[in-house]
Order: sequence, then structure tokens, then C-alpha cells
Amino acid sequence: MKNTKRQTWEIRAAGAACLPGFALFYLLPFGMTVWYAFIRSAFDHRFAGLDNFIWVLQNKYFALGSVNLVLLGGIMMLLSFALILFLAPLLLRHPKIAKLGAAILILPLLIPSISAVTIWKRMFDTNALLNPASSRWALITLFLWKYSGIGSVLLWTELRMIPAEILDAAALDGAGKMKAYLFIQLPLSGKSLILAGMVLLMFLLRVYKESYLLFGAYPSPELYLLQHYMNHQYLKMNFQYVAAAAVILTMAALLFYAAAFLLIKKRKEAP
Repeated sequence: MKNTKRQTWEIRAAGAACLPGFALFYLLPFGMTVWYAFIRSAFDHRFAGLDNFIWVLQNKYFALGSVNLVLLGGIMMLLSFALILFLAPLLLRHPKIAKLGAAILILPLLIPSISAVTIWKRMFDTNALLNPASSRWALITLFLWKYSGIGSVLLWTELRMIPAEILDAAALDGAGKMKAYLFIQLPLSGKSLILAGMVLLMFLLRVYKESYLLFGAYPSPELYLLQHYMNHQYLKMNFQYVAAAAVILTMAALLFYAAAFLLIKKRKEAP
């Protein structure tokens, strides 16, 4: 009991120590972004109500970027989860080289995107205007290579924690390795899958960096993302529209994270 109280006190103390930095480097900039979203412009600080949000939601380029981000993001997420579900059990079945394999899977995160883009441009035709299909696959495969590994490692870590007695009992009941994986191990690893989804979404919202390096600031309409719209409005000094779009994007991400948090909490409370 004393150890539990001490751990709780240490966690609270650590949280209190981080609070000033969190407020300074996150809450204050976000508060300023919200403020910009409700004023007429950077040079006219009069209250604009919801005019900026209405303008952004009615803008065809915002709509185009949002649709492309959802479509490309959906493909990236689905293919990433397919890779995660394939790679994690491979690590589990080869424990002698699992740690080396995990390090190799995480390594792409440490490689600067600009270095990887140089290779991808040699592998794919990244002229988005002349060959949008090849350009689209260049962006998708770069995302898979760079970010799927972390999800595989997260799932592998959870799979390792499943007691062997559960799998032995399933084998005695006639369940093969595939059935045990699909119907026992994966359901027991739901928290890691949700966490992997949250991590992939975080990187998906930053995929503009790779897109910019591959195709420049003005790609074809098929590859025009929401972040392109925000960057163009920023260059035009329409900070109020950038802020409004950022608030909309943040709210959408928070809704996803809230749903993921509720799912994790529900799984913890389940008997």
C-alpha cells in the first residue's frame, strides 16, 4: 500500500513538473491558433464569429485536400495494418532474431525523409501530373516503409505477454496456429492494435512532409492534401483560414483519439 501511494505521488509530482512546459509549448500556441481562427485577419483583430470556419468548409481546395487525405489515408492505414498483422507473428515465431528484427523495423523512423525520398524518386515516376498512379504508390509505399514497423513492434510486444497456457489449451482443443492467432491472440492484443492505429494516424497527419519532398508544393489534384491547402493559405498570409483549418483538423483527430481511449478503457474494465 505504501509503495502504491508513493508511486501515485511520484506520478503526480512528475505531471506537475511537466505542466509548465506543456502549457508554454502546447496550450499557449494552440490557444493563439484558436484566437486567430475567430478574428478577421492577422491585420484586423475584430471578432469574426464562425465566418472563417464557414469559408474554409465551403472552399473547394479544402474539400479536395480533405477527400484525398481520407482516401489516401484509408489505403495507407489498411495496408499498414495488413503489414503489422503479418510482421508481428513473424517476430514472435523467431525469438532469436526478434530483437534484431524489431530494431530493423524501427530503423526507418530514424532515417531522414529527404534521404529516403532520393531513393523513392529513382524507384517511381514521381511526376504527379504525368503519372499520378505511380506518384500515389510512391507516397503510399514510403509511408508503409517508414511507419508500419513501429506498429509491428507494438503488436509483437503485446503478443509476447500472452500466457503460453492459453495457446496450449487452444492447441489441445484443435485450434491451429492461424486460428489461435486470429481468434485468441489478436483479440487479446486489442490495446496494442488501437495504440498502433493512434500512432499511424499521428504520422498520417504529417505525411505532407513526404508529399512535399516527392511532388513539391503544387502536386496534381489526385495528390493534393489538406496540408497543401494550409501551406498555400499560410503563404498568402491568410492566417485566419490556416488557424480555422487547424482547429477543424485538431477536433477531428481528438474525436478519433477519444474513441480509441474509450475502447482501451472498455477493454480494461472487461472481465
